[in-house]
Amino acid sequence: MNPIELSEAASARAIRHTMEINNRLAVYFEYPASVDNALTLIMIHGYRGNHRGLEAIAGGLPNFRILIPDLPGFGESDPLEQDHSVENYSSWLHDFVSKLGLSEELHLMGHSFGTLVVGHYATKHQLRSASLVNPVSSPALEGPRASLTKLTRIYYRLASAAPGFVGQWLLRSKIAVMVMSVVMAKTTNKKLRSWIHTQHLDNFSDFASVQVAVEGYYASISTDLSKLAPRISAPVLIVAAQLDDITDIDSQRKVSKAYPRAILREIPGVGHLVHYEAPDQAASFINSFLQEL
Repeated sequence: MNPIELSEAASARAIRHTMEINNRLAVYFEYPASVDNALTLIMIHGYRGNHRGLEAIAGGLPNFRILIPDLPGFGESDPLEQDHSVENYSSWLHDFVSKLGLSEELHLMGHSFGTLVVGHYATKHQLRSASLVNPVSSPALEGPRASLTKLTRIYYRLASAAPGFVGQWLLRSKIAVMVMSVVMAKTTNKKLRSWIHTQHLDNFSDFASVQVAVEGYYASISTDLSKLAPRISAPVLIVAAQLDDITDIDSQRKVSKAYPRAILREIPGVGHLVHYEAPDQAASFINSFLQEL
């Protein structure tokens, strides 16, 4: 199935659940497995995303029970009481998996910013495996589009300093969302590009407040996996895109060697939107990795 069909197939079987973590609403979605005794895989979405962004990959993993939470402050989940930092998201994730009773046999997958949350978690707690799709493996200000990242930092600074309604307009502007989407999308398939843009327009502004969005942005550039990799003892799968605008492929190859136990898989012709442009390939790599543990 193509990415659109995979996303639709997953969405059709999604079950919405809620729980309370530290007296705050947490919403997550379950995608039941098509087989009995399936492994459970928890997926952590990227910055300014929600569970919908990972549905296409979930659609490519029908033999696994998939759980995708909306991170605090995004989607339907309430914001954290503390700053929305990588460390605090990691602590929230620990509470989440503990309440689900999955701490002993935990398989995590993260995309983009989600890889930082998963990576930080893996330095503090035991887990069975970590799958990192489009991992943030080098400082954001040193990536292939460092100049664009610097402009983005100014943009978030302005949004933070502006009056409330102005900051909201800046961050939720369809023009700004479309600029990001056009830059990131690499596919030449017109139907797929149109779908990607629609996904971003529908979901990229699904954050609770300017404060949450700004704190999340600064969290996303606060660290990278090159600093965390040596301390992650669990088996790691790295799914890297050769045209990634956030971390170039040479950096991915270099950092992959810093993990004690890691497998690197590359996808050519794709950038930072593997979850939209090549979810079938990502799912195939994840399936093989988990089956071989």
